[in-house]
Amino acid sequence: AEEIGETVNIAVMQEHYAINLYEVRGPGAVTAHNWVGELTPLHATSSGKILLAHLPARERAALLSEAGLKKVTQRTITSKAKLEKNLADARERGYAWTLEELEIGLHAMAAPVRDRDGRVIAALSASGPSYRLTEERLHELSPILLKGAEEISHRMGYLG
Repeated sequence: AEEIGETVNIAVMQEHYAINLYEVRGPGAVTAHNWVGELTPLHATSSGKILLAHLPARERAALLSEAGLKKVTQRTITSKAKLEKNLADARERGYAWTLEELEIGLHAMAAPVRDRDGRVIAALSASGPSYRLTEERLHELSPILLKGAEEISHRMGYLG
């Protein structure tokens, strides 16, 4: 949170939601809402997207079919084809991002946290106001987030 300058969370999947377990606020006076303990839609959050991206395709399809792709803001992805493309890009890039898809004025990015067998068990995310965490800045800061997720994964026994 200090290096990125924004709020950082750890989230896991619970049923067809992402739930933030732990949060560290960034140094900025304007910070994101405290999401700890709240269920958020997988398709509208960076944490949810990274968790979805690493599920087997069949499991992901069943989960999304059950949960639906509800429009939360005007920018929420509600097309299965667009979401699948977005998730494929996230797998390839190593991190997912959202631009005002859960809340207007909120941008976020998330990277996978793996267990010792390489399975994605959580997401490490950074979020902040869109005027400060712009799309360009988000991509510039992604190596820091990826490094953090990698460090946590190593602590979980992942050697990859």
